[in-house]
Amino acid sequence: MKNNTVEEIWNELKKAKKVLIPLHPRPDGDSLGSCVAMSYALKKIGIKVELISKDKLSENLNDYNFAKEVKFGKDIEDFNLNDFDFIVFLDHGTLKDYSEKFINDAQVKEKIINIDHHDTNKYYGNFNYVIPNLPSCCSILFNIFEMVGVEFDKEICRRLLLGLCTDTNFGEYGNSADSFEKMAFLIKKGKINFQKEFVNIINSNPWKIKKLHGILLTNMEKRNVGKYTIAYSWATKNEYDKHGLNYSDVRLGIFCMQDIKGIDLVFTLTEMENEIKGSFRSNGLDTTIYSRELGGGGHKQASAFIVDKQDIKKLVDKIIKIIEEKGFVDIDKI
Repeated sequence: MKNNTVEEIWNELKKAKKVLIPLHPRPDGDSLGSCVAMSYALKKIGIKVELISKDKLSENLNDYNFAKEVKFGKDIEDFNLNDFDFIVFLDHGTLKDYSEKFINDAQVKEKIINIDHHDTNKYYGNFNYVIPNLPSCCSILFNIFEMVGVEFDKEICRRLLLGLCTDTNFGEYGNSADSFEKMAFLIKKGKINFQKEFVNIINSNPWKIKKLHGILLTNMEKRNVGKYTIAYSWATKNEYDKHGLNYSDVRLGIFCMQDIKGIDLVFTLTEMENEIKGSFRSNGLDTTIYSRELGGGGHKQASAFIVDKQDIKKLVDKIIKIIEEKGFVDIDKI
């Protein structure tokens, strides 16, 4: 598994007439930011772009005007892929949410460009650029745009800044020095009112998200494993449906648990139609050693997985057992 060069990928893209860019399932700020930034950069050099998302955004991300560029409720298989020169997957650690027919189509694979920062990425594209030591996909695009001479105007600065702020929690996670340096550049170059345009919007919690927090905090339990303390909770589909929450909203629930004093590792389980979505967060521990065991992946301190629908309490016990068996790995010692 190895990367193509930035030059190889950009030269291929410049030959394209039309490109398809899907946000990843249950999109977050880095998915939205990286996709709309790439779309903007490609349109500026005359390439047509279809920007799509199968799932809706969380309410606060809809406050960004560039979210209106995305066609929501559209899946890859709603399109004739022969109409596109490339399918650009940004911030997709895996393609497991797509159909087997799509994943196994050799002609489709020839069109896939995979740009990502998850260290569990399997280099599934015909062209790959995966940089796991960077904390967001927008961090990677920042470097790519700098290398190929894309102008950092106000619009592209705002789009990239969204991904940096959300995926790093304003520089808290991952390569902090890299994040702060890039955020400072984008704020200054784009003449951005950081507090008003980003801090206030990203940190705002709509009424229904607070209701979700109430569900998770009510269901929350904790266990000790050796010297470590694990907190966990769950939300059933019935519990969050009555508050009008969508899957992207529910993804934000874990934030209400990850800052509890004395807790080393947290996970949440969200019941969906036929699956359960799990999320891990930690304070300096590698969570991917657990998410991989459950068929998922992600970042060291923030990873996720999806399993078939099952009894949530039994799944909690299964996850605790995995944690006990795998132990705890301090990311500072890796």
